[in-house]
Amino acid sequence: MVIVNNLTIKLKNETILKSISCSLLPGRITTLIGQSGAGKTSLLKSFIGLMPITDGKITINDKKINSLSSKQRSEEIGYVFQEFNLFANLTVLQNCIDPLIVHGLNKSQAEKRALEILQELEMQNFANKYPSELSGGQQQRIAIARALCLKPKVLLLDEPTASLDPLNTTILVNILKKLAAQGLTICLSSQDMGFVKQIFDRVYYIKSGEIAEFCDSNQQISSCPLISKFI
Repeated sequence: MVIVNNLTIKLKNETILKSISCSLLPGRITTLIGQSGAGKTSLLKSFIGLMPITDGKITINDKKINSLSSKQRSEEIGYVFQEFNLFANLTVLQNCIDPLIVHGLNKSQAEKRALEILQELEMQNFANKYPSELSGGQQQRIAIARALCLKPKVLLLDEPTASLDPLNTTILVNILKKLAAQGLTICLSSQDMGFVKQIFDRVYYIKSGEIAEFCDSNQQISSCPLISKFI
């Protein structure tokens, strides 16, 4: 479980996030919605140390995020950037084994694990391709595979449908639901309300750096007046 408690982030005297408190649960998909600039991506990046925390804390399974080394944090949390951030000069397989080698696996062990993850995402036939040879949806699945190779407990995705067509969005929905069913904690930001409606277990509406409303899939959406305007 990930718990965010009174998180505040300030940059150059500007408050980006103000007293954010929320939780991410194993086996559930949490979505962050809100307008561009509301603070969704900043919240996600704070989990992996790319946004400095001014006040408050984030814990994952009772461990403070700030107390973890970069290596430990990457083993706890996988992150899929909106731009995927694949290495253009490396093949799909090389992109996936690179973090494993950094974390101490030998090449044989790394290849075995990477191929297992690629197979789970039905991308094993693309192992020797380069990112430029793949579609946007395929690149995203490779980015997800790379994030999963370190067997994190949490998977974060920033605007995952931004460059996807409807078919690849459906594929992504199925992948994420399958991963959640396996117990993975998933959190994503999105402005694609059709996608959010298909996938959310819990949704936080962020407005001007604050949580304006929260809704759980067990609730009636109509009981959440702000969120119900979107989904």
